[in-house]
Amino acid sequence: MNHAREIIEIPCEQIRIGERIRQDLGDLEELANSIAAEGLLQPIGINEDSLLVFGERRLRAVRDILKWPTIAARVVRVSSILAAEHAENEVRKDFTASERVSIARALEEQLGDRRGQRTDLALPQNIAEVVPHVETREIAARRAGFGNRTTYEQAKRVVEKAVEEVVAQMDAGELSISAASLIAEQPPEEQRRIAQLPEEEKRAAVRKLRRKDLPTPDEARRQARQTGMAILDRNLMYQLPVTEEQRPLIEQNYAAMEILDAVTALARCTHPAQVIAAAIRRLDTPDMNFVERCRRAGAFLTQLNQELNPNGQQ
Repeated sequence: MNHAREIIEIPCEQIRIGERIRQDLGDLEELANSIAAEGLLQPIGINEDSLLVFGERRLRAVRDILKWPTIAARVVRVSSILAAEHAENEVRKDFTASERVSIARALEEQLGDRRGQRTDLALPQNIAEVVPHVETREIAARRAGFGNRTTYEQAKRVVEKAVEEVVAQMDAGELSISAASLIAEQPPEEQRRIAQLPEEEKRAAVRKLRRKDLPTPDEARRQARQTGMAILDRNLMYQLPVTEEQRPLIEQNYAAMEILDAVTALARCTHPAQVIAAAIRRLDTPDMNFVERCRRAGAFLTQLNQELNPNGQQ
C-alpha cells in the first residue's frame, strides 16, 4: 500500500496551518517569482484533515502573493505510515530530509509522548503495536525514514536553525545531514559563506567544525573511563578507557609515536644539514627560538641513539 504519494489539487483556504516552530520564512517574493515562472515543482504536504505538514513557504507564496485559489498537495497519511511495517523505506525515498522532519513531528503528535508510559497499552486507533518502552521520538524518527533518533535530531536542528541555502543543500543531497547540522550551529552569515564555498573547501570547513564539536583531551579521557569506549578528542587522538595505573604507559606510547613521526620526517629529508640549518636560521624568531629547540632535539636524539645502541652499533 502506498501511504504518501496521493497528490490532489486543494483550495488554499481549506488548508490549516498549525503551530510552526520556524518563524523566519525567508524571501517569499523571490520564491513566488520562481513558482510563477517555473510552476510549483514540489507539492506541499497535508494530512488527512487538511492540516499542513510541510511546505509553509510554498503555501504562503502561492496563497498570499500569487493569489492562486488552489495548490497541489501530497496527502501524508500519518496513521498509515505508523501502521506500515516498511513505511520508513518508502518515506525516505519519496521525501526530502526537511520534509521528513515535518512528517516525524506529525508522527510524534499522533503517537503521543510515550516516555515513562507503557507503549503496549492504549495505542491510537489503527496504529500497529510497537515495541514497549521505546520512546516516541525514536519511533517517529524510524517511521519518517531516518535511521535513528540522532539523525532525526540533526535534521530537525537544520530545519529550525539553518539558512535556506543550507536546508536546500541538505535536501538536494549536497550536504549530509550531520554536516548540515554542524553548519546550522554557526551564525547566519557564516552559514551562507560556507554554503557558497567550492565543494572541497566546504568539506574542509565542515571537518574543522566537526573537530570543534569533539571533546577536549581531558573530557574525552574522562568519557573513555566512564563508558569503557575509546573517545576521539578534538586533536583527533583517541583517548582509551584505561585505569590511572595504565595511564603512564599509554602516555609513553603516545610520546614514542610522536618521536617516530618526527624521525620519519627527518629520514625523508633529501637536503644537506647545512641547507636546512640556514633555512631554520632564516625562519627563526625570538618567540619561536627554532635554533635552540633544534639543539635540544639533537641532544635528545643523541641520548636516544645511545639507549637504542648501547654497544655503539650503527
